[in-house]
Amino acid sequence: MPGRVSRVAARSVISRQAGRFGVELPPAVSSDSNTTIKIFRSIHEIDEKSWNAIVGSNSLLRTHNYLAAIEASDVEHCKYYYPTLQNSDGNIVAHACVYIIDTDLAQLLPKVLQWIPAITRKIWSRFLVVRITECASPLSTSHSISVAPTIDRPAHIKRLADAIDEIARTERSKLLVIRDFLAADRADFDVLTDNGYNIVSNMPVARIRVRWDTYAEYLSSMRARYRKDVKRRLKRALASGQRVRVLDRFSENSRLWVEQARTVHEKTKGFKREVLPVGYYESMDRFLGDKSLLVVADRDGEIVAHGMLLKDDCTTIATYFGRNLGPAHQEWFHLVNEVIRIGIENKSDYINLGLGSYDAKSNVGADVEPLFVYSKSTIGAVNWLMRRVPRTMDHPIAEPKQVFKQDP
Repeated sequence: MPGRVSRVAARSVISRQAGRFGVELPPAVSSDSNTTIKIFRSIHEIDEKSWNAIVGSNSLLRTHNYLAAIEASDVEHCKYYYPTLQNSDGNIVAHACVYIIDTDLAQLLPKVLQWIPAITRKIWSRFLVVRITECASPLSTSHSISVAPTIDRPAHIKRLADAIDEIARTERSKLLVIRDFLAADRADFDVLTDNGYNIVSNMPVARIRVRWDTYAEYLSSMRARYRKDVKRRLKRALASGQRVRVLDRFSENSRLWVEQARTVHEKTKGFKREVLPVGYYESMDRFLGDKSLLVVADRDGEIVAHGMLLKDDCTTIATYFGRNLGPAHQEWFHLVNEVIRIGIENKSDYINLGLGSYDAKSNVGADVEPLFVYSKSTIGAVNWLMRRVPRTMDHPIAEPKQVFKQDP
């Protein structure tokens, strides 16, 4: 009964505030005997030190600065919410980032069925365009939920899920998604099934587990065929006059980065997400400082490609790549090689190479690991379908390639 009472209390309070949600909403509050849920509309309404206190030093994508940068980016007119759970002393003991975004689900249809939305949208322009309530670190492959280590994690994760439900109801969003979780995360987060969520798949993530002190050791640990392939491709890139360098500051060329990122976005097959605005690069530079870098490829005095790089104490994260129009000339490979070099030099535990291009990433030593999503809909038929087709976004993971001679 206490849990039911607290959820009803949350509904009544948020309902009273619903008319001002998305404008100048004061924190919406619900309470039980030990904790209080407060929902904020901007990360700037929350004290940075209090927010970061439960994030830790190895989760850049959940920090106050990262979320402030995303907010400032003005990505596709997203609306952001920050549910927090506070104890009786007023300390934040759990929090998350939630955002509302329109997503085109027609991308998930097989090619032979793509004609259906193309024709239907001549009459109904928003056919299969769904307003999604998404809980995740925006523009990344990472979940956004942080919970203090000394409390009952499953119970507090469920309390945050109650807040996410209320946000979705207020926004009239019929699809809720809490993503992205590695297999090791599920021990805590499978409790979300108690809140009606289904466990479905996302595209897998490619990560390199770093076990070398230097880039030279990384290369020498490779089996001959893979090492020769890396050296051959690097030689080819260098022979074309291409060079890679690292930019600590990069906002002044944000329009170029956006144009290059759009080239890759338009050529990407399958599911696509947000188109990057100029503000993304400007904000990453301004808010994250030395936690963000840009690796760029130069040829004949012209910047022909780039890759965004984020780093915290444990992970080097490649986010977005872009290049000029025209045929590709080893730009992506050359930039990824530099990302790997930087990750090793940073003493990272992992180098996260993101989604897609799995075969190419496997060839440089990445493991392809499944990502899990907790999802539900207020539409019964959609929930029924998710339970029966849970692998809509999945990508078949092949047997791992034996890239390295042995694990040190």
